[in-house]
Amino acid sequence: MLTYICRFISLVVLLLAATPVFAGKKGKKSTEEEQKQFFYGVYLDYDLADPLMAAIDNRRFGMNSSIVLDFQHLIYPAFELGYATYNASSDYIYDNTGTGTPTEDVKYKLKGTYYKVGLNINLLAKDYSKKLTPYGYVGFRYAIAPRYKYEISGYKTDASLWGADSELIPAQDGNTTAQWGEFLAGVNTPIYKGFCLGAELRYKGFLYIKNVREGNCSINQSYAPGYGDIEDGTWGFRYTISYFFH
Repeated sequence: MLTYICRFISLVVLLLAATPVFAGKKGKKSTEEEQKQFFYGVYLDYDLADPLMAAIDNRRFGMNSSIVLDFQHLIYPAFELGYATYNASSDYIYDNTGTGTPTEDVKYKLKGTYYKVGLNINLLAKDYSKKLTPYGYVGFRYAIAPRYKYEISGYKTDASLWGADSELIPAQDGNTTAQWGEFLAGVNTPIYKGFCLGAELRYKGFLYIKNVREGNCSINQSYAPGYGDIEDGTWGFRYTISYFFH
């Protein structure tokens, strides 16, 4: 968690240093109010954190982008679409048979699409005379990974719980669903014409995730596309490059 927060703060400081984000309100307030528009444009962004994480950990691959609408430089409805794969097999290669020998030939793979919808609220001073302005915001997302695919095989139950011999759970594959919520804080700033850079810090938590059952055994899902590994914690981040259409 501390690592994510430090990375986020560092990037935010760099972005804010490059632009007068905290500039005070201009004079002639009435003129600005006259120039206020209901709708300013659309941001289309791509998350740079996914390729970065894939380079660090070759067990995962992902990509996502979002569409963000700018209403009055205040309210920013957002829709996010992504795809992710994860090979969690190594997380289950350990001694769970009571024999002192790690379980081998375990397979646990997942892949699927996910969707997020939510809203950002701009907290910074607004210049209504400009189509594109920096903005800092807080927001929320409702997320769902519907019917993502999993494959599980080679997993054995604990012999201390199930008798003298460990029990091999039959190979399974199918689809399951996860839902979660996210609260976020971020900043987005223009860098060249319509191009912008942004950073977001997200706090997330599951609302629902369906586990895999075989007889009396239940295998907790360790990963959901768009959420990440449950064991990694509840913090996440996005570093984005976007283009503003108006």
